Amino acid sequence: MASDQPTLSWARMSDEKIRKLLADLTPAPFIWAPKDHVVIIQTHVEDAGADADEVLAWVESRGGYLDRTLPVVATRRGVTNVAKPVGKKYYVVPEQALAA
Repeated sequence: MASDQPTLSWARMSDEKIRKLLADLTPAPFIWAPKDHVVIIQTHVEDAGADADEVLAWVESRGGYLDRTLPVVATRRGVTNVAKPVGKKYYVVPEQALAA
């Protein structure tokens, strides 16, 4: 069933709205980042309704980048059909880019 409501597209939103979204999200305190940078988990951005690629473009244009945590794997001997986990993606954002 189609909705009469227009869908929200972060691609059409201003840089200021993306900045505000990132500034309002709680940074991940236990992931290392360079001095004067914060870490924002990508799934938190997506949960807020933003497009991850658009946010990445905004972050990169301000000197930030996308990174990934190391996956946590229990070591096993032998062959297994269990897929290897992947780390969580996160944005490393300069604090000054988030300032109003």
